[in-house]
Amino acid sequence: MKKCSWTVFCMAASVAGLIGQVAAFGASTNATYTVTVDYAFAAAKESTSSSATAAFLSDNSFSVVIGTDNITGTYTVKGSQVTLTPDADGTAALESNVFDWIETFVPPEVVITFKTPKPAKLKLDKTGVPESLKGTVSGKGTEGKKSRSFSIKTSWTDWTLTSGTNF
Repeated sequence: MKKCSWTVFCMAASVAGLIGQVAAFGASTNATYTVTVDYAFAAAKESTSSSATAAFLSDNSFSVVIGTDNITGTYTVKGSQVTLTPDADGTAALESNVFDWIETFVPPEVVITFKTPKPAKLKLDKTGVPESLKGTVSGKGTEGKKSRSFSIKTSWTDWTLTSGTNF
């Protein structure tokens, strides 16, 4: 009888664990947008634009794909604003995306480091349609004993809903 009880316990624990995992993967997509991302690198007097796809899920997570970089994190909606907070992987993807662009303007002997980005604020119109998001990615470039701070200004515009509903 003890063997049977132990088997039942193990099976129940396995099923409970599986159900917990299914819930974790059960988030549905609330909205998907295409968006234009403009970058301005003042130190090099350069700018560029990229297209991105942003998805907002029902579990308050988000994913923004720019090229091969997938910026992930969580979001909260408060009034006419959505606060986007990248997670560790999202921060690394954001840094990678910016680094890939600015490395063409910086000599190879310069070591580039980034500051942790602050949460970004996405402004919504009165009907919940995203209008704009402005952000800054900053850091410093170091060559030997010389260091110089830099910042990349980003502007996220032209939010076009491709599926789901607005905030």
